[in-house]
Amino acid sequence: MFQRDKEKAMEKLREALEKNLVDRGILYILERINEMEDYYTTSSCFGRCGIMEFPRGKNPKVYSRWLGKWHHYGEERELFEALEKRSRDFEMIVFVMNSPILHVAARDIPAAKRLLDLAIHSGLKASSIKSITERRVMVEIVSTYKIDAPIGIDGEILVDRDYLRMLLNLGNTKLKISRELFHRFYRALEML
Repeated sequence: MFQRDKEKAMEKLREALEKNLVDRGILYILERINEMEDYYTTSSCFGRCGIMEFPRGKNPKVYSRWLGKWHHYGEERELFEALEKRSRDFEMIVFVMNSPILHVAARDIPAAKRLLDLAIHSGLKASSIKSITERRVMVEIVSTYKIDAPIGIDGEILVDRDYLRMLLNLGNTKLKISRELFHRFYRALEML
């Protein structure tokens, strides 16, 4: 069952690669994990910074939208261009930095524990086991680095351009550090 599920996941990954839907920066880690007998990846992101708008009076899970998001290290020009796309009557605008994240299916609990211990010892301390079924054990690998900073409420931007620049620089720095932790994790995979 695990092997059949892994083959299906690898087919989905090949299709996503053909459609350019995979962050190329994390591909080296995906390839390494997917080569291993007891693991396969199910989803990933190499981290991002961006500006997200939440509309007034609507379900944010359905109606929030990215004004700009960058999987590369963001630039001031991109930040300010994103803010120009805001609506007039938003409820909230937030600067976001998300760490890289990786979801890995492990064959069983001992395999999941080995992977989780390796991730945590590599500095990816927010990593955890997300679910356990008879088919697989899902491990989420992620760092503790994150930013969710409100910058506008009720149609008004509340911060100045210097503060926005500082957030972008901080977001880029945290993104770089978390990517370095993922690279450390990649090197440690040799121990599995």
